[in-house]
Amino acid sequence: MAIVEVRIDDRLIHGQVCGFWIPHYSVNKIVIVDNKIVNDEMRKTALQIGCPSKVKLSILNSLTASDKLKRKLDEGSNVLILTANPHPLLEMVEDGYEIKKIKIGNLSSKEGSVQIKRTVFVSPDELDSFKKLIAKGVTIESHMIPSEHSEDITEIIRTL
Repeated sequence: MAIVEVRIDDRLIHGQVCGFWIPHYSVNKIVIVDNKIVNDEMRKTALQIGCPSKVKLSILNSLTASDKLKRKLDEGSNVLILTANPHPLLEMVEDGYEIKKIKIGNLSSKEGSVQIKRTVFVSPDELDSFKKLIAKGVTIESHMIPSEHSEDITEIIRTL
């Protein structure tokens, strides 16, 4: 299995993912890791409807995702791991799943958040998770679409 990208975007499956990232990496499987959505049938149905028909979709909690990915159950697929925030990725890393780099597309403004990039607003709770990921050797980048430059924002986060 090739994990082609680990991406945080609070919109999850949307136009940029479908129109740019899926074709760019020839993604044939998306794994959404979210501990709340996994138990929300309405959200799961909406995401399944929004997912391109040629792309398989799995919606898993963080520990199940970690277990399945460590066991390489999706070997042979080009997999995009997608989350709405850094928390499930931190849980996966703490469970022993290795992540080297995370790309952030969009994190919307919310109460108490700090703007890091044009479309990246980080709450104190998210900042804490990002710092823990960085301490474990994970690089954090901001990258909206493939044709734009990817920017390493690890040091920006580290100094907040």
